[in-house]
Amino acid sequence: TNKKPAQASITKVKQFEGSTSFVRRTQWMLEQLRQVNGIDPNKDSPEFDLIFENAFDQWVASTASEKCTFFQVLHHTCQQYLTDKKPEFINCQSKIMGAIDSASAIKE
Repeated sequence: TNKKPAQASITKVKQFEGSTSFVRRTQWMLEQLRQVNGIDPNKDSPEFDLIFENAFDQWVASTASEKCTFFQVLHHTCQQYLTDKKPEFINCQSKIMGAIDSASAIKE
C-alpha cells in the first residue's frame, strides 16, 4: 500500500500572560505514552502527569473540567491509534473513568 499510517502526537503548549497565542513547548509521539496519572481521584484538580518512554512531564489544564475532557479524548485516541502498548490511566476520578469506560464499551 502507498497509504501512510496514521501518526498522532501529544504537544504541550503554553500561553504566556498577556498573549493570545500559544507557544509549543514539547512534543511526543502517542506511542511513547506509557501512563496518564490524574494525581488525586478525590479532588477536582487541573494538575496531572504524563509518563512517556523516556520522560516524565507535569501538566496543568486550564480547569479540572478541561482535564477531564482531555483524558476522555486522549483515551479515545489511544484506543483508535494504538494497537499494542496502550497507556495506563491511574488516579483518575470515577466520573472521568466512567466516561472513558462507556466510550470504550460503545466502540467495542
